[in-house]
Amino acid sequence: MKLNQSGRCVLYARLSVTKEESVSIARQLQSCRRHAEARGWAVVGEFVDDGVSATASRPEDRHGWRALLAAGEFDAVIIWKVDRLARRVLDFLHADETLQSRGAGLVAVDDPIDMTSPQGRAFAVMLAVFGEMEAEAIRARVRAARAQILKDGRWPGGGIPYGYRSVANPNGPGRVLEKDPERVEWLAQVVSRALTGQTVNAIATWLTKSGAPLPARKTERVSGSIDWNRQTVDGLLRNPVLAGMTPRNPGRPKSAKRVDPFSVLRDEHGEPVVNEALAILHVDEFAALQDMLDSRTVPQARKRAERQSTSPFLSRVARCVECDVFLCRGTNQKRSMLYCPKCRQTIGRTALDAYLIDRLLAERGTEEVDGLTVEEAWARAGHDDTARRTVLVSQLASLRIRRGVVGRYFDEDRVLLSWHGESQST
Repeated sequence: MKLNQSGRCVLYARLSVTKEESVSIARQLQSCRRHAEARGWAVVGEFVDDGVSATASRPEDRHGWRALLAAGEFDAVIIWKVDRLARRVLDFLHADETLQSRGAGLVAVDDPIDMTSPQGRAFAVMLAVFGEMEAEAIRARVRAARAQILKDGRWPGGGIPYGYRSVANPNGPGRVLEKDPERVEWLAQVVSRALTGQTVNAIATWLTKSGAPLPARKTERVSGSIDWNRQTVDGLLRNPVLAGMTPRNPGRPKSAKRVDPFSVLRDEHGEPVVNEALAILHVDEFAALQDMLDSRTVPQARKRAERQSTSPFLSRVARCVECDVFLCRGTNQKRSMLYCPKCRQTIGRTALDAYLIDRLLAERGTEEVDGLTVEEAWARAGHDDTARRTVLVSQLASLRIRRGVVGRYFDEDRVLLSWHGESQST
C-alpha cells in the first residue's frame, strides 16, 4: 500500500518511565508531526500511552492504542521507533496485522522503515527481533545487579518495610536497613497481637484508634484522621523482613502480584539468610504466622456455615489480564468482589455488575437469544443471577480485568470487554 500526498495519518507515542536520557512523549510527537508534514500527510489524531511498559503489556491492552484503533479512517500510524510500539516480536507482528486488516500501514521516524512497502515490513521485523533481544539483555543486567546487592546485604531500593528505615551502608557503598525507632515498637505489637489470635481487621482498628503512624508512603486523609486498613496490616505481617530474612524482590509495589513470603535469599545449603539485627520474630514463628493468615483469608478454608454466599452472575466469566485465569468470587469487608487467585488483584462487584448490565442492555439489547431479544430474556430472568449469567454469556466473547490503582474507585478502563462478532473494547 502506498500513500498519496493527501494521505491521513495518526501519531502514537509511548513511554515507560521518564528519565534524563529518555525521549519524552512531547519530543516523540514532535518528530512524528515533522515526518508527516514532510510527506504531505494530514495528521487526524494523536494517541499516547504514558507510563506504560512495552515489555509488560501488549499494545491491545493499552488505553492509548485501543483508542487509536477505535478512531476514524486513517492510512498510516507514525511512531518514533519500533520499540515505542512493542518490545516483543509477536506483539509487534500482531499490532501490524491489525493495522493491515483496516488498510493502514506503520511508519517509524527514527528507524528507517515504512511498513507501507514489503521491503520496509521485512526490515521492521528484524528491528523488532533486536528490540526483544535488547529488552532481555536489560532484564538480565538488572537481575544480576539486584542479586549482587542482595548478596552483599545491601538494600536494593523500593518501598521500605514498615518499622524499618534505609541508612547509608557503614561498610561500603549503597544503603542498608535498620529498625526505625519511631515505628518498630508499633510493628512489634502488631506481630504480637497477630500471634495471639487477633484478626487483621481488629489490629487495623486498634492501630487507627491508637493513632499509630502510618507507613511513610501513606498520607493522612483530608479530614486529618489516620486510618489503617486490612490490606496494609496484612502486608506488614507477610513481609519476611520480620524474621530478618531478605525478600528476593523487596520494594515490589503493593499493586503487583503477591510474592511468596518464603521467596527469600538463601545460603548454599538452601537455608534462609537471617539478619538477627532486623528480626522481630523467629523464622519458625513467621511460618506459623503465615499459616494463621492464610487460614483466615482463604474462603475455602472456613467452615461452610461461616462462608458468605456470593452471586454466581460472574462465575467463571471474567479473567485476569496478567495471569489469564478466571477471577474467583469472594467478599472483602462484607462487600462482594472478584479476586485473582494468583496475583490477588481485586475488583468490587457492586459497580462492576451495574456497569456490565448497562452495557449489555444498551449495546446488545436487540440481539436475539433463544428466540427472544436480550432485553426480553433479561426481563424474564428477573432476579435469578444464574439465568442472568446465561444471558450475559450468550453475548460475551471476552471479559478480562486488568490491575488498577489500589484504593481507587471503580475504573471502567480496567474492564476489557468484547461482544461476539466485535473487536475488544472497554
